[in-house]
Amino acid sequence: MGLDRRHSDNCDRDDDAVDGDAVGDAIDDEARELELVREVVLTRRRVDGIVLAALTLGAELLDHSSPVVTATRAAQILAAHAVDETEVGRDPRAALHTDMARDHDRARRIGLIRHKCENDDDSRRRQRTALLCEVRADLLEVVRRCRGFRLDGIAFADGISQGLCAATDKLVIGADMDAYHAWQRGMVLKISEEPTHSGPPRAMATVDAGPGRGPLTVEWDSCERRLALVARMARAGVSPVVICDRLLADLSVASPLRFSLR
Repeated sequence: MGLDRRHSDNCDRDDDAVDGDAVGDAIDDEARELELVREVVLTRRRVDGIVLAALTLGAELLDHSSPVVTATRAAQILAAHAVDETEVGRDPRAALHTDMARDHDRARRIGLIRHKCENDDDSRRRQRTALLCEVRADLLEVVRRCRGFRLDGIAFADGISQGLCAATDKLVIGADMDAYHAWQRGMVLKISEEPTHSGPPRAMATVDAGPGRGPLTVEWDSCERRLALVARMARAGVSPVVICDRLLADLSVASPLRFSLR
């Protein structure tokens, strides 16, 4: 009986040791998982902060009078976009969920995610928005590349002109000619807003469609209006450089009723 009791006590101690090891391993796994989540969130936020800081500084560069001012302002912007590691460390999982929700909302607002109530018109509008963003990015790249010719005015103007032609070729894809001709007249009778399933409302313009036709209601943020803008300025003899600058500014704003920048 004594031997059986000692054997039973030893087995209980072994089981307790195994349970203790399992609990310790689970705690270690939890700690490693939390550390991994923390590092992922911090890395994502640091990258976002650097991108936003670079965009902010880039938008201000022309206003800076010297490299010293630029460097000082860069340090201020980087400090303003610094990541709060304490807030992430308190609850890494909650921070990750917050970032994922923000990214999902951002993707939905810029049209990368289709809304469950989206219809064919919404889908076409999303594709058109993506096209307008692509054209704007192309023009920005053209301007960046042509800055290398800034000492050669002819080469600079030729490069801008070629880039502008390529951009308008993309705008022509899927353009509605009735809306384009209405925008060519340049007579806007009214601008209003129309609610959407999600995100900001759409700006709608009522334009004069010409003799013998009633007013036409079309969307302001459209390829047709940009094409008509370029055509009117070209007919007026405006230089391609000025047209490119005006088109870039116009492509950056989705509505005349609010500052909704792309």
